[in-house]
Amino acid sequence: MYRTPPQEEDSHQPELSYPQRRREAAALRRRQKHFYSDEHPEVPKVRRASLNSDTPSAIPATTRKYVRRKQAEQEEVAPETEPVEAQHVSPTTHKIMVAQRRRPAVYEPPSTSYRRAPLRKRRRRHHPLLQAVNGNRTVAVRATIAFLAALIILPVAFNLIQNAAHGPQLLSIVTAGSNDGQPQTQPTADPHQIVLAPPNSNHPAPPVFATAAYLIDADTGATLYAYNPFMHLPMLSTTKLMTALLAVEHGNLDQQITINDAISRDLNTLSADSSLMGIKKGETYTLRDLLYGLMLASGNDAAVAIADTVSGNLQGFVNQMNQRANQLGLYDTHYMNPHGLLMTGHYSSAHDLAMLGRVSLGNPIIRQISGTKEYHILKTAAHAEHDLFNGNQFLWWYPGVDAGKPGWDGDKNFVQVISVTRNQHHLIGVTMHTNDWWTDMRDLMNWGFNSFNWVSPYNADLAGPIPYDNLWDFFVRDKKENTIPTADHGRYYIYTGYSVSDPVLTYFDKNNGLKQFGFPQGPPERTLNTIITQKFDHGTIRCDVSTRQCQLV
Repeated sequence: MYRTPPQEEDSHQPELSYPQRRREAAALRRRQKHFYSDEHPEVPKVRRASLNSDTPSAIPATTRKYVRRKQAEQEEVAPETEPVEAQHVSPTTHKIMVAQRRRPAVYEPPSTSYRRAPLRKRRRRHHPLLQAVNGNRTVAVRATIAFLAALIILPVAFNLIQNAAHGPQLLSIVTAGSNDGQPQTQPTADPHQIVLAPPNSNHPAPPVFATAAYLIDADTGATLYAYNPFMHLPMLSTTKLMTALLAVEHGNLDQQITINDAISRDLNTLSADSSLMGIKKGETYTLRDLLYGLMLASGNDAAVAIADTVSGNLQGFVNQMNQRANQLGLYDTHYMNPHGLLMTGHYSSAHDLAMLGRVSLGNPIIRQISGTKEYHILKTAAHAEHDLFNGNQFLWWYPGVDAGKPGWDGDKNFVQVISVTRNQHHLIGVTMHTNDWWTDMRDLMNWGFNSFNWVSPYNADLAGPIPYDNLWDFFVRDKKENTIPTADHGRYYIYTGYSVSDPVLTYFDKNNGLKQFGFPQGPPERTLNTIITQKFDHGTIRCDVSTRQCQLV
């Protein structure tokens, strides 16, 4: 237990010697240090002084204090053994009487004011600019509003930039009914609004493996089919359709073109794996020869020679290409070179390639050149001999193909612009970035002409080799049984051009599929509110949608 410091006695004390007074003073300081030392600087002096108040509520209950009160005659200090709870000052003795308070049996959390103090202390450690914001409520509110606005605006701005780089993502399609060979509607004011005029057929529009696809009636301009029509994608060597168009519009087919130093320097910039016609420095060719090398062999060197000749330099020709694209309304196309090698900013869309195909392949000269299977350039004193074979493999086996231009990067990004004419009906088809170009284009053309007689590059290649057939394993995977997944989780049978989906498909698969039922020979038809029927080679499957019960009838 703490002891009260000794009090002065009223009786006379004998005078002490100087060494005794020093020892007594040192002892007194040691005793006083225990009672009212400043070894707790975290407790403000004002709060310690408040113990002299007559108001009990002025004394915090959670702080241990020792009080020193100096009177005129004597100094009394009363130590505290437990947290202070109440106090009373005697009017006669002026001594502070302290009552003990027992500790509670259950832990009591600190008061709210005690918890807030450390937070205020941490705020003062912030950067001075943040302290200024914390101290100014108006500034803080404005900063918060600005931050929230940035969270909303920045993603929108980012999406706008992405759309500008990768093409419009919004597409408005209006179906104008079946196409009977006559124009269905006038062009819309919005360049990204499409009016679909599908052919008059009970076959569904075919799904494709391609990233984007398009089909138009070249005679009327009617859009028959559109899939991701405005997506910006590398168009590879279909770029050469614009190169050929400018060459024919601004050049003379019999013009003599010598591969000079300037052209040779540009030729040296081509990548080592470029497709080439095979021209060399010092040789001289006609523009016609270079166009055959451009369209049949897909010669990047021929494209460079044509560009330098027509415009004087590559950049000038590229500028002409972009100007012509703008004139034709190809708003989702931008050129960076005349040959189609991959470059940032060099892209087109399925819609734009179809429009370009209609114009370029509609030109008699380009149509005749691009529809030629083989072209032979005789050796002369001016140049070497060249045997050119058309790389448009679709030309070699699908009936009615009269022009076109493919592009390929050696991987899965195969691009096609194909012109097909049957019975005085002219279609232009486009597929972009597909790994099964023959299936996609065949399905589109079959659907557009409403003709599903089986034609296969595999059979055609057996009868007469198709150029570059080895690149596609001689088309051995092209079979009648092949299907394409549909959006409703069904299957599109490329052989007959019809789709099968649930509940017919479930019954079809559970009962040996093609072996028992054969190929679908018509679309599913709803005969009653809950009854669906579909015709197959060996019968008709009838399903009740409500009970999902099916049978062969």
